[in-house]
Amino acid sequence: MYFLMDLFNYTISIWNEADIKLQSGASEELILEFEKKLNFKFPKDFRSFYLKVNGFVDFEWNKNMFSLWSLERIYEESKFDQNLDYIAFCDYLINSHSMGFMKSRNGIFMNTTNEKVCETFEEFIGLLNTNSDKLY
Repeated sequence: MYFLMDLFNYTISIWNEADIKLQSGASEELILEFEKKLNFKFPKDFRSFYLKVNGFVDFEWNKNMFSLWSLERIYEESKFDQNLDYIAFCDYLINSHSMGFMKSRNGIFMNTTNEKVCETFEEFIGLLNTNSDKLY
């Protein structure tokens, strides 16, 4: 757990240095509310991160054109996704493609291929920090 918090704090500091506008962390109650709305329990590492940062403000993106969504945007976008098993939380290049969870399988998936990108949200944040080819 200690390494996880170090990674998350490091990531937040990178984003702050890059002047990416971040939303304040979500409350436990807000996370629970959106889990009910989405009929999905977020993994512990996702919850830990979102308690610190509730995604980027509006449609802000990092230097590699990835945008990490707020809980509110995750929910709004889910209403329009035809794949009811998929819950996106991040997009690339103004929704060229997205990364998210599958309700029926563990891991992080890309919506264009439904292939697993990585096993955990923590691993996803590491891939995002390094602009990994796995995200394209």
